[in-house]
Amino acid sequence: MLKKLLCGLLAALMLTGSLVACNDDDNKESGETKKEGDTNADTSAEALEIPDTKYNDKELRFLTRDEAEWSTVEIFAEQISSSSDNISQAVFERNDRIHEKYGVVIKEYQKSVNDHIADVNKEIQSSNGDFQAIITNTRLSSSMASQNLLWDLKSSDVEYLDFSKSWWDKNMAEGMSINDQLFFATGDLLTADNDATFVMLFNKKLATNHQIPDLYKIVDNGEWTFDKMYQFAQQGVEPGTDGKIAYDNGVAGLAYTGSAPACFMFAGNVTLVQKNDEDVPEYSFNLDHAQNVAEKAELLFSTEHAVQLPQGDLFTTGKTCFGGNHALFFNECMQTVTRMREYDIDFGILPNPKYDTNQKNYASMMHHTASMVSIPVSVVDENLEMTASMIEAMACYSQSTLTVEYYDKNLKTKGAKDEQSGPMIDKILANRICDLSYYYQWGNSAYEKIAATLLPDSNKQLASESSRYKKMINDDISKFLSAMDKAS
Repeated sequence: MLKKLLCGLLAALMLTGSLVACNDDDNKESGETKKEGDTNADTSAEALEIPDTKYNDKELRFLTRDEAEWSTVEIFAEQISSSSDNISQAVFERNDRIHEKYGVVIKEYQKSVNDHIADVNKEIQSSNGDFQAIITNTRLSSSMASQNLLWDLKSSDVEYLDFSKSWWDKNMAEGMSINDQLFFATGDLLTADNDATFVMLFNKKLATNHQIPDLYKIVDNGEWTFDKMYQFAQQGVEPGTDGKIAYDNGVAGLAYTGSAPACFMFAGNVTLVQKNDEDVPEYSFNLDHAQNVAEKAELLFSTEHAVQLPQGDLFTTGKTCFGGNHALFFNECMQTVTRMREYDIDFGILPNPKYDTNQKNYASMMHHTASMVSIPVSVVDENLEMTASMIEAMACYSQSTLTVEYYDKNLKTKGAKDEQSGPMIDKILANRICDLSYYYQWGNSAYEKIAATLLPDSNKQLASESSRYKKMINDDISKFLSAMDKAS
């Protein structure tokens, strides 16, 4: 996916704005990128292979999210003006190009996510044509798939969606497929999947004050581990005047939210479910490895140097804590980056640490609030062809519009650009791992409940909790596979 390639070109891109993608060329649309004047860049075009059909102002309507800060912003934008933000301008430009090339008008039907499943069921029963595509969070997408409300995007009936193309997240497509069927996907079409990916922010001023070595170099050398972070978190503590640390008092080595335990399990490559050679999910929990990861993670959450943000308005408390220089490290999702850029604080972005140096990659968690695109089974015949081909075109065109602006927005600080964080974002997004039990909530959200045993105030043990949920997870997998068989 282009998101893995962008940061190598980022410095020139920010200066020249010269990224080119999906240029018209006899219906072969280029999705490749290169720097202007770079004679070493690959000039081969990646083909967008869809019909050159003109749809004469036909509308393609998306059911999208009305969900506070997670509301969909990537599908539709009004006529741009001088006051429009960069993301809106990018969306408008992409949609305008789609209309000019194919005669399709992109619209959205924004509704509360609490109504999405009912809306989809109503559309399937009535075929009113209120919408032809869906943008909703991953867990609702999973629930719709479990209820057989969505097309298998890899089926022969759904033409022109090619998940081998760079504008799709191939890793997540492979991770989310079940029995070689894929019901929802993400890629350059969306940014909420990036926003929902967990990262480690660090305060550069505090790192300098506490003589923390070059963290970017440590990451690049493969040495950014749980142990290393534990060392630095202890080193970064500054008690307040009362001798204590809190989210608004003194300086904590680490500040985190309720999703951090699951995040660190992902970071240590702990999964409950993996897929066999037939692409079928199976319970595969490695208790010994999980306990080793948990032992180190529990040290990171120690109240001697770490603080958990109080439940409630995490955005406000997060800004108070990290934006107010009360934490060296802050574990949260990428959406936090945009909010923190509003503050006069110099910070960097890192992947979450590895369990140890033997772990091959820095593994990232994409939170279930991430958006996915899907197509309801109510869409058939020529409408299905148009919907699938235009989603493919939108994803391709988003490479040179939406993705560019997203990177620019998240790498900017007040008066400067944090270009060192660019390669870190590449590592983070390139190494997201997928545990289907987390997204499908198998075992009654077993993944998060097992992860919660890592917290200091937990009175439960990882071994007993994992044993407790094994049968429930296996039962839920069997139910899902049975439902798929009945639908086929």
